[in-house]
Amino acid sequence: MQMIWSGGRAAGLHWQSRNHSVSGMGFFPTHAMGCNQEVYGLVPKPLKRLLWIVCLGAMVPFFAQAPGSGPAPREDPVPALLEKARSLLGIPYRFGGITPKGFDCSGFVRFVFGTCGIDLDRTSRAQSRQGDPVDLDEIQPGDLLFFATRGVRRGVSHVGIYLGDGKFIHASAWTGPGMRCVKLGELTSQYFADRLVAARRILTGADEEPAPK
Repeated sequence: MQMIWSGGRAAGLHWQSRNHSVSGMGFFPTHAMGCNQEVYGLVPKPLKRLLWIVCLGAMVPFFAQAPGSGPAPREDPVPALLEKARSLLGIPYRFGGITPKGFDCSGFVRFVFGTCGIDLDRTSRAQSRQGDPVDLDEIQPGDLLFFATRGVRRGVSHVGIYLGDGKFIHASAWTGPGMRCVKLGELTSQYFADRLVAARRILTGADEEPAPK
């Protein structure tokens, strides 16, 4: 009796059988082995079993993965991060604030990155040690910008998120009407240009590995 398995035909293998029992190891890819039924009948049973195992193992990758399947490409998380940050424009400044009821600078940054599943430290100085250092002339959207607003000797005291085109977003503590809130800043401003001391990269694009904490 001859049997042909259509799945085997799809793989370029023609399966034949001399008897009805699959468990009896009579079901083998004889054409794939380059022999006919008569020659195959002379193959010792132990070798038949071995060939059975080898042929099945060779076919597993073919049927296990459909054409075009595979891991989905990782999405770039930066656009969603920046969109979330912009959605908080106008939230009032509040010293020690960590919620949309009010933010300080590091609380704002921590909250925004938290929406992307990144748990940053609480203070700007601690955040300045997370992620990867970035040269100030190579900053990209999503990078953290650190400022020494109380003098370089006293170290980092303020943080914002770079948006691109020389702009960043931060929770500003400046006094004055409408000044103490989440707002945009300009790196072309002499005040910020003189006080920008460091940049760190926490999130990376779709084709890069995440930066370590």
